[in-house]
Amino acid sequence: MGEVKQHCHQTFHHFVEVTSVGQKLSDADKEEIKDKGVNKMLKECCGDDVAKAAEAQVFPKYCDKKTKKLTFEVFFGDFLSELAACVIQNKKKLPKRPELTDGEVVQFCNDLKGKIAAKHDLKTKEMKVDATTARLTDTSNYTGTHKERFDESGKGKGLEGRENVDSGSGYVQGYKNEGSYEKK
Repeated sequence: MGEVKQHCHQTFHHFVEVTSVGQKLSDADKEEIKDKGVNKMLKECCGDDVAKAAEAQVFPKYCDKKTKKLTFEVFFGDFLSELAACVIQNKKKLPKRPELTDGEVVQFCNDLKGKIAAKHDLKTKEMKVDATTARLTDTSNYTGTHKERFDESGKGKGLEGRENVDSGSGYVQGYKNEGSYEKK
């Protein structure tokens, strides 16, 4: 991996972590970034005009349609090239987007990569969570039906946690000793 790409990768990871505060991220999760993270990274590294173009015109085209996330490989490759062409089109008010192989687009893309790589040594700031937010987001304190909506790690179970599904066993929901009646 080239030095610029490696530094861009470090910056990418930094902004994945910054925009995922309070979440436990696996290695696979650290390889994908949401639009909020891309916007924050581009705003801090390259300026508002680049961030706005990415958010409105380029991110929806390259993100995964289900997860609404972008991998680093796509970001570093096609995404930044398309972004460079888009920004040039917007600045010059061109009717058509320039080709990705155009010299000006390639140069601007390399400039974007350089600006992102220059921020590779940023340190993650811990966000302070006030007592009320900490208490309300701590799922270990939930009781009743709310407790059933989350697993041990605090991640929501989705429909499984909200819907009462009839097991057909004849026992009511919440009865924990199913099958123990005949064993006296």
